[in-house]
Formats: sequence, C-alpha cells, structure tokens
Amino acid sequence: MPLGIAKKQQAVVSHRMNFLGQSSGPSTVSWKYQGVKRELVRPDDGQPATRLPVRCGECAEELTFTVHSVAATRRRQGYWRAATWACVVLFLAGVAGLIAGQVVWGPVAMALGFVAGWIIGSTAAEEVGVTGHGNAVRLTIPKHHIALTEPPPEGMPELVCARCGHQEDFPQGSHLRKSYVQQRYQDAQARFAKHRCR
Repeated sequence: MPLGIAKKQQAVVSHRMNFLGQSSGPSTVSWKYQGVKRELVRPDDGQPATRLPVRCGECAEELTFTVHSVAATRRRQGYWRAATWACVVLFLAGVAGLIAGQVVWGPVAMALGFVAGWIIGSTAAEEVGVTGHGNAVRLTIPKHHIALTEPPPEGMPELVCARCGHQEDFPQGSHLRKSYVQQRYQDAQARFAKHRCR
C-alpha cells in the first residue's frame, strides 16, 4: 500500500546506532536508529526536485536528501509498482515454462522474477519521494535514513508533557494494522503515566 504523501509532512532523520543487526526473534535481526524530527516541504507539482540539507544529530555529518513533489512521487510509486508487476509476470512465465517442460529457462525465470520482484516490491512499498544516502533502493541497511511520520490517528492525541516537553512515541503509519497502533498507543499511555519531570 502506498504511503501517505502530502505537500508538508513531518520527517524523522535517523542515524543507525549499531553496526551489526541485533537479534529480535527467531532468525531475525533489527537495527536501532536514533533520529530527530523536522518538517519536510515538497516543491510544487511540475517543479524540479529540491535539496534538503540536514546535519545528523548523532555524528554531525552533513547530509543532503533530494525531495520530489507530490505528483513526481506518485509517478515514482507508479513506476516501481509497474516494475514489480513485470517481475510477477516473469515469475509466472517461469512457472508456466517449468510446467511445459522447459527445465532450463523456467527455473531461471522463476528465480529472477522472485528475487527482482522482492527487491523492487520492497522498494515500491517504501517509496516516499525522498532519495539519497541509501533511502531509495532497499538493498542495504543505510547508515542514515529519513522516514515520514503520519499525524496521530483519530482519537489518539500525542502524549507530550506540558511542563518538560517529554514525548512518548508510538508507531502511527497508515500501512500498519489499526489494532496494532491502538495497542502500541495504550503501551505508550502506560509509560507516559509513569513519567516524572526531571
């Protein structure tokens, strides 16, 4: 499902904190990112992409991301989806070839369609019209990452302390199950209730 795209959005520019993935379950690893929020303003439709200079809050490296307009981002999402469907067709052609007795090109087409479809499909799912520093194609775990955040879901106001500004975050993406977001929000509420200003 395409991510929500708007002219003005909140973005989090993050720095990868660990070099190797940490075990997060059976046969899975994860990477921890630490980031800062900033407002992202896209160029008007029909205008060329703009540069977004950012200084990393962790390593102080100067980063430059390329920001595309809403219309250009929609086109980019469409190109990635079309390429994903082409890979699905290649995979199915390989299956048909294997059934028809083509033992050489059938498995090759299947493997190529599957691997390319996996890579291109995961890139299509994450396309937000912001590129640079490994943010476009999901072949690696980038050192720096920029992610767009969604406004809090209806009925779930941000959990911010009025005195010290402490904030409890919870996952909000439109691509997440509503029940998952609600459970994480309740967990964040419980943590926020225990907060004491320093």
